[in-house]
Amino acid sequence: MTPDWFNHALAQVPQHHTLNVLDAVIHYQTWNVAANQEKDPKKPGLLFVHGHAAHAHWWDFIAPAFSQQYHVGALDMSGNGDSAHRDQYRASQFAAEIVAVANKLGPNTILVAHSFGGSMARIAAYLHPDEFQSLVLVDSVLSRTRRQTTEPTTVGAPRVRYYPSLKEAQRRFRLRPPQPRPAAYIQDHLARYSVHETPGGFRFKLDPQVFEKFWPDEIEYPDAITMIQTLQIPTAYIYGELSGFCPPEVLKDLVSLFPADKLEMVAAAYHHVFLDQPEAFVEILHKLLIRLQAEG
Repeated sequence: MTPDWFNHALAQVPQHHTLNVLDAVIHYQTWNVAANQEKDPKKPGLLFVHGHAAHAHWWDFIAPAFSQQYHVGALDMSGNGDSAHRDQYRASQFAAEIVAVANKLGPNTILVAHSFGGSMARIAAYLHPDEFQSLVLVDSVLSRTRRQTTEPTTVGAPRVRYYPSLKEAQRRFRLRPPQPRPAAYIQDHLARYSVHETPGGFRFKLDPQVFEKFWPDEIEYPDAITMIQTLQIPTAYIYGELSGFCPPEVLKDLVSLFPADKLEMVAAAYHHVFLDQPEAFVEILHKLLIRLQAEG
């Protein structure tokens, strides 16, 4: 049975928009931002950023809970959801997409970013320190090792699978990395917006070659932990108690990196924290945002 809180969230239907960022059409959605900006233009923006192989609709049952206090939006980064695919991907491009959508929500927007999206949001805040008010990372890898990105060699033909029906395509939906499935109503919602119909049949919207076509930027980034230490905006972190991304040695780094009031655990949650425990995630995020705004 679908709970009332979920039905109430989905009843707040988002508005859909597109804009061009570095020659790619980027799709994003907002929740009554135009009306809210007219009533109270001083409200801060709040932009949700998805992880790898995800899309803006992952936030459909989270974002509406914040639409009274913030100008709320969520984007599809290029190669994902309803945004265009690129011939090449770079961290700086993803950062530019995040900045462009954040600017539509208002000045000094707050970023809430999951997993790979957290890495890109972190880089966006590093490259564009004056564009954001604060940053909340959600179970996003932070390492002391600087990531070495090399230019791709030959990129082969994309490995695309087509399915004869929407139902069959949705049945094939899986979380990456693997973990126990969330509630069926959440799983079904994510799957519904992960595929679309083409002349060849139903296929996943994701560009399956995002990482194969990932090119290094000209700038040399510091390692993730050093980058967090040098960010000029307040930063917080939310992680899942059962996440494979946060073993004891990582938690030790997190405790040393974030003040106690900026580090929150969601009990009984895996890596996809807000899918596993959405109500607890919303409650914790509300509290963190209040603390970050008081600091900012």
